[in-house]
Amino acid sequence: MGRPERPLDPLAGPVPRLAHELRELRRAAGNPAYRAMAQAAGFSATTLSQAAAGERLPSLAVLLGYVRACGADPAEWEPRWKAAEAEAAREPADGDPETPAPYRGLARFEPDDSALFFGRDRMIEDLRELVCGHRLAMLFGASGSGKSSLLRAGLIPRIREEIARLDCPAVLRVLTPGDRPATTYGHLLAPAADEPESWVIVDQFEEAFTLCRDPDERNRFIRLLLAARDPATRLRVLIAVRADFYARCAEHRGLADALSGASLTVGPMTADELREAVTGPAQAAGHLVERELTARIVAEVLDQPGALPMLSHALLETWRRRKGRMLTLAGYEAAGGLRGSIAATAEDTYGALSADRAATARRLLLRMVEPGQGTADTRRPVTPAELTELAECSDHEVPAVVERLARARLLTVCDDGVQLAHEALLTGWPRLHTWIEEDRERLRHHRRLTEAAVTWLEHDRDPGALYRGSRLERAEELFPDPAGHPALTTTERAFLTTALDARATEQRAARRATHRSRILLGALSAVLTLALVSLVAAWRQHDDSVRQNTEDTARRVATVADALRTTDPHAAMLLGLAAWRIARLDETRRSLLGSLVQPESSTFTDPGPGSDPGRFLTASGHTLLSASAGHWSTWDVPTHRRLATGTLPQGTVLRSAPDGRTVEIMSDDGAIRLWDTSTNRWKTGVPVVDPDSFASFTPDGRSYLVDDGDRLTLYSLADGHVLYDTRAAGTQRVAPASDGTRIAACPAGHAPRVWNAADGRALTGAWTRSADKAVCTGQDAGFLVLGNGRLAAVTADGVRVWDTTTGRQLADLDDPKTQYASFSPDGTFLATADGGELRVWRLSAPDNPVFRQSLDNQHMYDGPDWDPAGTSLRYLEGGTVHTVDLSAAVTPSWQAAADEDVRFGPDGSTYVTTRRTGSAYAFELRATADGRLLRTLPPVAVPVSADPTDPVVPRDTLPLIAYSPDGEDFVYGVSAPGRESTGTRLTVWDRVRDRARATVDLPGDAVIGAALAPGGTALYTARTPFSGTLRDEVWNTRTGRRTTVLTGLDSSHLAVSPDGRLLLGDGRVAHLPSGRVTGQDLVQGDQVGAYAFGADGTLLAAGDQTGRVSLWDAGLRHRAGVLRNVFPEPLGDTPESVTAVAVSPSGRTLAVGGDAGTVQLWDVATRQPLGDPLTTPGESIDSLAFSPDDSTLYAGSAHVPLQRYTVDVTRAATTVCVRARTTGGANLTKAQWHTYIPDAGYRKLCG
Repeated sequence: MGRPERPLDPLAGPVPRLAHELRELRRAAGNPAYRAMAQAAGFSATTLSQAAAGERLPSLAVLLGYVRACGADPAEWEPRWKAAEAEAAREPADGDPETPAPYRGLARFEPDDSALFFGRDRMIEDLRELVCGHRLAMLFGASGSGKSSLLRAGLIPRIREEIARLDCPAVLRVLTPGDRPATTYGHLLAPAADEPESWVIVDQFEEAFTLCRDPDERNRFIRLLLAARDPATRLRVLIAVRADFYARCAEHRGLADALSGASLTVGPMTADELREAVTGPAQAAGHLVERELTARIVAEVLDQPGALPMLSHALLETWRRRKGRMLTLAGYEAAGGLRGSIAATAEDTYGALSADRAATARRLLLRMVEPGQGTADTRRPVTPAELTELAECSDHEVPAVVERLARARLLTVCDDGVQLAHEALLTGWPRLHTWIEEDRERLRHHRRLTEAAVTWLEHDRDPGALYRGSRLERAEELFPDPAGHPALTTTERAFLTTALDARATEQRAARRATHRSRILLGALSAVLTLALVSLVAAWRQHDDSVRQNTEDTARRVATVADALRTTDPHAAMLLGLAAWRIARLDETRRSLLGSLVQPESSTFTDPGPGSDPGRFLTASGHTLLSASAGHWSTWDVPTHRRLATGTLPQGTVLRSAPDGRTVEIMSDDGAIRLWDTSTNRWKTGVPVVDPDSFASFTPDGRSYLVDDGDRLTLYSLADGHVLYDTRAAGTQRVAPASDGTRIAACPAGHAPRVWNAADGRALTGAWTRSADKAVCTGQDAGFLVLGNGRLAAVTADGVRVWDTTTGRQLADLDDPKTQYASFSPDGTFLATADGGELRVWRLSAPDNPVFRQSLDNQHMYDGPDWDPAGTSLRYLEGGTVHTVDLSAAVTPSWQAAADEDVRFGPDGSTYVTTRRTGSAYAFELRATADGRLLRTLPPVAVPVSADPTDPVVPRDTLPLIAYSPDGEDFVYGVSAPGRESTGTRLTVWDRVRDRARATVDLPGDAVIGAALAPGGTALYTARTPFSGTLRDEVWNTRTGRRTTVLTGLDSSHLAVSPDGRLLLGDGRVAHLPSGRVTGQDLVQGDQVGAYAFGADGTLLAAGDQTGRVSLWDAGLRHRAGVLRNVFPEPLGDTPESVTAVAVSPSGRTLAVGGDAGTVQLWDVATRQPLGDPLTTPGESIDSLAFSPDDSTLYAGSAHVPLQRYTVDVTRAATTVCVRARTTGGANLTKAQWHTYIPDAGYRKLCG
């Protein structure tokens, strides 16, 4: 018998009254059991019981279901529910009004509020690691992203714990710069030797640019902060700054260095973090939040930059309108919601003021605003001295107004003064925003007037510091009658009054001088000239200001584009294009090319909020099936359109068939059944599965495989008949093939087994060897993947792949900790993923993955699914489907037979390939524009051994190809290192005249490296004897004779400068033609990987085997910089080394290739990478070159000798438009433009 319901007082309010009426309705229907009512109502018994409990207002759907279950007319009850909802919204909050609120409204969280600070645990930990790992670090975030609260309530408690853990005395300080940062805080940033270590957090660092107008003061403050990089200072500094001041920070070299290695961006909160931020404080204070309210807030705040202050204020006002312990959606809406709560509070407070106090409030609030110039408006603190002067000289209502606004939490008051509670007021309160726009010009001049007055006072009222000329006239226009103007302080009034008096005195003196002067015409000419100069200067200043604002906007948009590459790749592509369209800068070019090469093309997020829905990828990732609360929906991922929807029976959805037509549901009793979504009925014929059994759909969606621990049974989903059945006791892992024709299983203690489901025959292959038992047993046991004629066994040590048709092993991938795996449609590739990275492997060349992409802390739980064309992957993370473009990595240009070598000419117009056939090599000259064969060169036989008893083995020979610096000639031949041969013949080919220029026979020792002088007149060789030391020689190609032995060069890597005066080796340089050798480390401490000169010879790029590239000037007198290794983290212990470099003809772009297939573009001027690495076929890069017009990068490797990549910005913009059009639209929406580019008018990016 159920527990009796708690008595209700129908007079206690609208919610108890409605609950009482529901109980009376149930009593009139004969008191049916809630479990019986649940079947008719479509809601659980618990939900129906809570609807009549009287604790909170049920949803309209629940009430109507309750009424239907009692046999009443729902149409009569809907008006009752709406009346109760409206009445409940008007009721004041229950509870003690003095109870402290768990939300802080517009005020920031303080360290004592850490118990109420939720949703930023991951960011707090990242920030703690950043601060503890770097003595100087920077934190960026948009206005309203919660930086100040993160620092105080999140980071400071962690730092205190860290200081206590280290058990060393330290002082923790938090400061904001203000207008005199170095003067005010200089003593705190230089702790004495007997003082403890100082940890300093500089919040609102943008004040160093907005409030501090003295460049020397600002630079001195920055130098004090940068001193923290020296451990001897015993100072640690964290700088927090608004994201739109990123470019201003980058203008200072020291801060720019800090940005590159020790910075963190406060990004938008995820849906789960927002949900925790909403419910966490309420739960900590013993309150509850309606689920509908949480879902509404998450939907409104998600992906809204700067919305956190509005969220906090809306939650505070909702808490004030709570019902008992419950924060309700009705209370939220009554408070004005996300956008209206701030305005509602501010308007209510302002409306309650008298006319005089309202005028005082306007003047006071505008004094707290610093108008932006190229950036958003910011807060300005008003000092106690200013408040005192205002109250004493013009407005006695100031203290009362401050107290009233502070009580409404619109202002914050501290010992340092008064300021707006948050910058969200500047945009969230329409009245204040209107005031600012109306008075923007006056506010700018007022701020300058305040600073000038303070400076004049600090200099003992020096007349030289007074306003004069146009500045004084403009001030006089804006502040008539300064002695009594209510907006001015005592100091400001005295400053303007004195300036006006001084001007009057000067004017009287001028008039007297005019009467005595006879040079009026000359004076008038001077005045006219001065006016003209002033006009020209003003015009230039205006033009410079517009240009600077435009460039600042473009840089900010480029930064935003880079930040959105993984979270919103489609918007990131278009923002990168928008940045370039706004201003053509190095930073925007980098962003545009980043949009071009980003592998992730689009995302689609399930519109259903939260993590409750079950989500599954179907139709090869083209469709997302979402199941929740008795309903399912399917969405087309590429177009973001809803395809279908339907109902589900009660239970938990476990998985979906690949075609989405069938879902697996576990009921409350644990039984597993199949539901047909096309008919909205249970599947018949397929038996109910015990929860202890394993069940899986076949990838083609036609069959259903069940492993009950004793037998494997394959059922047809069409009619339920048994397709295959076999005894398989003790199986641990089971996998069906993609077409359902084969089944793989792991019997305990045995090697994997594979059956043909059509005839029941067990297939044999290399997987049945006893050595493969470890795949199915022990701690290494993982899972099986069967598809497209391939079987993969995933263990903790890696992935082993077999061909189920031939039975042979295809690959043994060094890919430990794999969690997901899937074969491409043609079985050529295998996609794998662990907790940190997505990889794609070519099974015919499995040494390295052909594609790698970091998951950026994403938690994949479905996929990766291949597109039917095999050119893209999709995977599911939370409620978001990510689409990754693989077309370049899985290129159809892959040749089964590898070339021995490929070399591009320096001008990028031709390339030479070579391939061995038997005992001879074929060399081919081709055009890079279309791969067309230009010339098949005379074949070259392998060298002949000097010892007939030890013949040369063809596969041990070495082909040689080297272009001259001007690209007009190249040398080719074949050598036999490690053998005593009769000699090596090298042919110099004249590419312009298409004939052999010369043939040089080098007797004896093998050649392991060659370089050709400009014009092909000299040949430089690196030779190694069968036993002995390396030797470098110079040969005259006209006579075929050796002219010089370069003693001391001892190098195998050779490169000639464009002017022919330098021959580079391994850490040594030969000066030509003298042959003098000097030692010079052209790379940083490791072996040379590749050299490349710029077309004009003014730049040298030298790559090493640690992945770094050193840049040098033409004479090798000055190292111009070192480009860091940005290759992906190696899968093993050895970093990817540089194998090829190339400089574009314009000298603006550098391309760097590695032995794992990575190609990275660099901007030479800024020394910054241009976007992510290019997607390549994934094998070692042999050669790189740019096209003569600077528009295309060519890359060559063994199996794909000609790869083309667009680097021209015009063609890149066109390609980005085409790509964006196919993944979600070729233009930003107006809402997106307003969000990301509010400082520029809307424009279409693509035609």
